[in-house]
Amino acid sequence: MKDIARLTRRGRRGQVAAVFTTVLFSAILLGALGLLFETGLRGQVSTGEYAKAPVLIGAPQSVPVKEDVDIAVPGRALLPESLVDEVTRTVPDARVVVDQVLPAVLAGRDPLPVTAHPGEALALGDRTVVAGTTPQSAGEVVLPRGLAADRSVDLGDAVDIAFGGEARRFTVVGLTSADDTGVDAADIYLTGADIGRNSARDDQVAAIGVWPGSEGTRGLRELVDRHGAVVWDEGRRGELEVVRQGQAKATLTSAAGAFGGLTVIVTLFTVMALTSLQVRERSRELAMLRVIGATSRQVRQLLVGEIRRVALVAGIIGSVGGPLLGACMVGVGRWSGTLPAGLDPVVGLLPVVIPVVVAVLAAEASVRIAARRVVGRGSPLSGLRGGDEASGPSSSRTRLAAGLAVLALGIAMAAAPWAFSGDGATGLSGLSSLVIALSIGPLSPWVVRSAARIVQGPATRGATQYLALSNVRLRAARVGGVLAPAVLGVTLSCTQLFANASAGAVASDQVDAGRRADLVVMAGPSGIDRSTAEKVAETPGIRSVDQVAAGTVVVRGPADDSAWQVLPVLGADGDGLARYADLDPRGGGPLVLAPDEIALGVQGADMLYAEIGDQVTVVLGDGRTIDRRVATIYRRGLGFGEVVLPLADVRSATASGQATAMVMTLSRDTTEQQGASRVAERLRDHPGVEIVRSPVVSDPEASVGDPASFQVVLLVILWGYIAIAVVSSLVVGNLARRAELTLLHAVGATPAQRQRVGRWEAAFVAVTACVVGIAAAVPGASGLVYALSNGDRAIPAIALGGLPLVVVLTSALVLGAGELSARSFRTRSQRP
Repeated sequence: MKDIARLTRRGRRGQVAAVFTTVLFSAILLGALGLLFETGLRGQVSTGEYAKAPVLIGAPQSVPVKEDVDIAVPGRALLPESLVDEVTRTVPDARVVVDQVLPAVLAGRDPLPVTAHPGEALALGDRTVVAGTTPQSAGEVVLPRGLAADRSVDLGDAVDIAFGGEARRFTVVGLTSADDTGVDAADIYLTGADIGRNSARDDQVAAIGVWPGSEGTRGLRELVDRHGAVVWDEGRRGELEVVRQGQAKATLTSAAGAFGGLTVIVTLFTVMALTSLQVRERSRELAMLRVIGATSRQVRQLLVGEIRRVALVAGIIGSVGGPLLGACMVGVGRWSGTLPAGLDPVVGLLPVVIPVVVAVLAAEASVRIAARRVVGRGSPLSGLRGGDEASGPSSSRTRLAAGLAVLALGIAMAAAPWAFSGDGATGLSGLSSLVIALSIGPLSPWVVRSAARIVQGPATRGATQYLALSNVRLRAARVGGVLAPAVLGVTLSCTQLFANASAGAVASDQVDAGRRADLVVMAGPSGIDRSTAEKVAETPGIRSVDQVAAGTVVVRGPADDSAWQVLPVLGADGDGLARYADLDPRGGGPLVLAPDEIALGVQGADMLYAEIGDQVTVVLGDGRTIDRRVATIYRRGLGFGEVVLPLADVRSATASGQATAMVMTLSRDTTEQQGASRVAERLRDHPGVEIVRSPVVSDPEASVGDPASFQVVLLVILWGYIAIAVVSSLVVGNLARRAELTLLHAVGATPAQRQRVGRWEAAFVAVTACVVGIAAAVPGASGLVYALSNGDRAIPAIALGGLPLVVVLTSALVLGAGELSARSFRTRSQRP
């Protein structure tokens, strides 16, 4: 059988090339996602900021999760300043250096966020002062050499720096060798007195460096463990230097894992459709083998032997090309800002082994399933008929039943939000489109025949149209093999478009309905201090000014086995929240929180399985853990955030210790334009603030890049793989039509007529794929928007810009591949 398999591969080079190409690109995609996953787990960004300290003590930057990947703390976790005194008492002859961090804004034509440190912290790392001196007196600053060059600043020049309020003048006395290209904010150095004078959280420190003396570090480890701190090893200090990488790597890991699982499913689906098409085309050949004495088992071994080597070679090549593609995708993430600029790709065993294993297993499983349909235990004489009938009526009934069962499952999953609420219902609805699209595989012959009957009347006015539709009906299973992956691609794209558009539409509706503030002043990471808020409150035409703080928290529900959820949080006090927005609490009335209470949006409460009166655990942005009682559940969480806490909780956990925004209402005789211009005049000397008319307050410490954009990149690459599967299916289907083309030539069909037949068949596949793919995405999108809107809306929003693009790309892909096949119809003129 090995010799026969080798010979059949040589005799079917086109079909083998189609399978090889499909499996190869599947392996490349899996290798790329494997590299992204490993980079998210083991990648590190280090700036050398803490490289020299022999012992470095810092707070843990992640929340441990039992039997799962730890969740990164939303911001920078800090240590209490009292720990410094205990460290000094524990190792009295050691040298101890403390680092504090203070967000600031460097004024200029383009205000730039920076991070201020005390000058003593230079000793913790390998950064040196290459020009000038360290700051010795108040009002002195040391800048990175690269930043000074970009700003055309030299030693002795004056710069303005703001710490949540009005900018202050500092003199540049030194330049460092720091390379800050891999971080969001450059590091500057001030005197310890200036740090304390401008910081709202001077009772906390970022890191403690210890140079042990003669007594070593006895007792230091016990002290650190008792306070819940961590002694950071040299290889892991990047997590403490660039804390943003924790959230970025978590996004990378979750996106790569989710798309990796989706890719495995799509690989099985597309390879199965392609191999099924090939095996069906060879039904006469396989039946003849059985007629001359080969057993069903031997025929299956032949088919497996043919594809095994092809899949193995494709997997090996993919294990090399996949990491290269993954490295390029990491570069795209760094360029877009989704990933830190200094995060380098990490290559391990995962992106090398997974492509080979999945390629071989998917190919073998697909060919075994396809062979079972054609190579049955009955008489081989029925297979000599060839065509779509070769699989037999029992196989067709089984296929129909399986397809209907999967379709019913998908529709039931889409309807889950109407049956019950919770995160599970939303997740089922989101996955239902994929399940419905997968059901098109076994149902594709019936879908093709039904579509052909629908268009038969208006599209059969000419001979070529009639012949094309007749071919489609008679070759329904083969045409379905091309249709199925195209439908999957359209459905995945539409699901993403519908989900994003629907979520945006629901959020916009909630914001419009709940808006109360007229103007919002947004600050960067440096925040807004109380004096600035008081200054704005004195502006004519401003009726009220309230400080609010936005951020991100990690929350766990009341059950012991509840999963941690990362949710946006808003901090507001008393009447200030009511003046900012109406969140539509259940039961009505204003939303007012006591110091030990929390309010949750409907979606957030469903994720946490929490009800009013339950106790939830919250990890704030600075790593502190608090317990709060659920006081209220509100309906407009998608528009304004799923968690509301008292302002004191959120403000104290921001990087600056300040509020992140001011919300204002105007008097009746003041327009928005007048109010905005007056406030802008008041804040002329406050760099980094922005006046917006949108009432949504965002987290200033959130990633610069949009994680959703990176997921779109992954979806585009996955869709590209599906496109390759579509083209391969078209190639395989048309390579098997030599006899048909010969017959057309014999009965007098001209080359141009044969070409038009191929074009009409491709147009039929393109239109059917778009219609069926969009229809498959609608039930899941409807269920999702119903869940997100709390039952207020069931019609999904349509991305008017994206949907036509999907239709055009799908049509161009299928028609382009069909045109190549149609040209072969024109040029091939076998003798009858």
